[in-house]
Amino acid sequence: MELKKIENTEENMMNILIINGSPNRENSTTLKLTTTFLDGMNETAEIVNTIDLHINPCRACYACWVRTSGRCIQKDDAIELLNKIKTADLVIWSVPLYAYSVPSHCKALMDRTVCFNQPEMYVGEDGISHHYGYENGSKQTVLISSGGLPDVAGNFDGLVFQIKHMFGKDTAAICCAEAALFLQPETQSLTSRYLEAVGKAGAEYKAAGTINADTQAVLDAPMIPREAYIQNTNAAFAQMKKCSESVLEDRQF
Repeated sequence: MELKKIENTEENMMNILIINGSPNRENSTTLKLTTTFLDGMNETAEIVNTIDLHINPCRACYACWVRTSGRCIQKDDAIELLNKIKTADLVIWSVPLYAYSVPSHCKALMDRTVCFNQPEMYVGEDGISHHYGYENGSKQTVLISSGGLPDVAGNFDGLVFQIKHMFGKDTAAICCAEAALFLQPETQSLTSRYLEAVGKAGAEYKAAGTINADTQAVLDAPMIPREAYIQNTNAAFAQMKKCSESVLEDRQF
């Protein structure tokens, strides 16, 4: 199990764990947002790339609920990582938006956190039934995600709902729509302004445990109008298809 460790200094003593769910590892756009948020906090962290770990799916055996008091009985890389999640002061889920959720290898880890809960249930103030456990504790959790679609609302809703119901309703969330703009050098002025807002959000979260409403509004807003983004993205994929067809034709001897 390979973990990337960035040592804390005496001045920065928060134990922060970043769960990088992108298969692109350090080249992930989402991780770029996350490290910018971390810089805003003036903190360091341990980064785990879930794509490099062997994580079995949850078997729904309920041993962690009825036999082992919250300890999963499987033997894989998830065990060490679950322990790190338990002991961290702050867990940042750095996950790209895949099919309105997270990449499958990261979803397996999220499913395995069922061992943090208890089988007993209650009805919360929101009128929804919950399990007692992790979401009721003092653990700080932040969700940072990015996706290629042009809208936050309607696309990230399911992911945000899932994270908040699993890890606490006070979970801060940064969901970056139009993330394809980060791959285009000509839009750097736009993405740089977005990154400035992400860094500001990190500073605000460090100071108050939440993101200021004005900053959140900037993070939730599109970087360019939706219609322009859709037109540009569709044109880019059309060009990619054309180039791909050309390469295939060249190989057909």
